[in-house]
Amino acid sequence: MKKRRRGKKGAGKKEVRAGSLIPPSEKRSSPVRRVETGIAGFDSMVEGGLPEGTLNLLAGKVGTGRNIFALQYLIHGAKKGEPGVYITLEKEPEDVIALAESFGWKAKELVSEKRLSVIKPDMHRFETLKQSIIDEIERLGAKRLVIKPFSLISAYFNNVYDARKSLYELRREMQRLGCTALAVADVAEDSEAFSSSGYEEFVPNGVILLELITRKDSSSFVRTVFVRKMERTRHLLKRAPFEIGEDGIEVYPDAEVFE
Repeated sequence: MKKRRRGKKGAGKKEVRAGSLIPPSEKRSSPVRRVETGIAGFDSMVEGGLPEGTLNLLAGKVGTGRNIFALQYLIHGAKKGEPGVYITLEKEPEDVIALAESFGWKAKELVSEKRLSVIKPDMHRFETLKQSIIDEIERLGAKRLVIKPFSLISAYFNNVYDARKSLYELRREMQRLGCTALAVADVAEDSEAFSSSGYEEFVPNGVILLELITRKDSSSFVRTVFVRKMERTRHLLKRAPFEIGEDGIEVYPDAEVFE
């Protein structure tokens, strides 16, 4: 029979592992109210959901699934009584709705029931755009918001100071309205930043990165999600693989990217 080793000094301290999910017994009893994303497997990475009333950057390069992620978040809320607004600054609203319909999410029905709104507002001035967003949130009583592409907002400003100040104003409005937002950012193919401007990622409360990574010794790719930051949240610190299926996105937080 092997003898039990006497505990060393400092024994009993818990090892922090970057890729570990937080066991239910170790989760904080936090007053933070959270909003479920409806993305299968993702909420376990962020203590159950996004902090309510926050602005979160959803960044990624082309083909990483940002639009589907954002739509799935809105549709999930609309179906559970949390109306959502989708602000499209490039695509036509009909194209956004058609994408949602391709997954069988009944977006047209949700729009007719005033549980979902997809609009393309006037973009002549930032203040006009901001007021259009606020008005639509208040009209619908929306609890969720998506802005895509968030990067276009930077085009209103000639300097970084004015741009960041205005984005902070938008963040404060989300908090005031109790509306939880995903701001979809474009990332250039050769960029290591989280947005096209290089400063948009410093304003939001959270940053979620979607990526396409080449498999080892293979020419195929795998999609991953990584939570770079999320205020008031003990989030998972690892890339988690995900798939886009007939019902949308499903994340596998316990799986390794390369197996």
